Amino acid sequence: MTEPKASSPGSRKASEKAQLTRDNWLDAAAGEVAAGGFGHLRVLTLAKKLGVTRGSFYWHFKDHEDLVVSFLNRWRDRRLHELQYWKPRGGDVETELREILELLLTDASRNIRRLQVELAVRDYARRNDYAADLVTQVDAARIQQNCTLFQHLSNDAQRVKDLSLLLYVATIGSQVVLTGKKGDAEAIRRIEDLMARVVLGQREGASD
Repeated sequence: MTEPKASSPGSRKASEKAQLTRDNWLDAAAGEVAAGGFGHLRVLTLAKKLGVTRGSFYWHFKDHEDLVVSFLNRWRDRRLHELQYWKPRGGDVETELREILELLLTDASRNIRRLQVELAVRDYARRNDYAADLVTQVDAARIQQNCTLFQHLSNDAQRVKDLSLLLYVATIGSQVVLTGKKGDAEAIRRIEDLMARVVLGQREGASD
């Protein structure tokens, strides 16, 4: 019986390329970023966690900077894409507002890693211009989404912008405080209700 031939380095690399996708590497990178920020992101560490050689990395990325930029681009694209799930449909403002708050607070509070990555991206944006630009794009799109909803509350453009920013700041802050908390479902619902009542109390013509 003849012994099987040992695979060559080239065939091993080809096999690794076929088994792993670019998204596999970016998913692994998300775990590292969530755990310790962008300073924690190392190609060798990712390769070990994925069980491949470091050379496999270069099938998908030019270098470490390409990995970081690709990660940031995917984060931006996913955050913009998810806006469609809480896009106002032009119906009753209160109903839509409460549905949106449930998505932004109740649902988001269960996803710890998502929040960890978002905080890491925002921290990195303080010292990286490219990351800062993407964060600005995401923030602007989220606030504009709120403006679309609040246009039904007032004809005052500045008031609409202010309400939209207020809701955005409140939801981001609530996600930071409430995400991952055990047994706080009722507290989250109370916050959702309070935020809705505060915003709806700003309707044009509402009594003080």
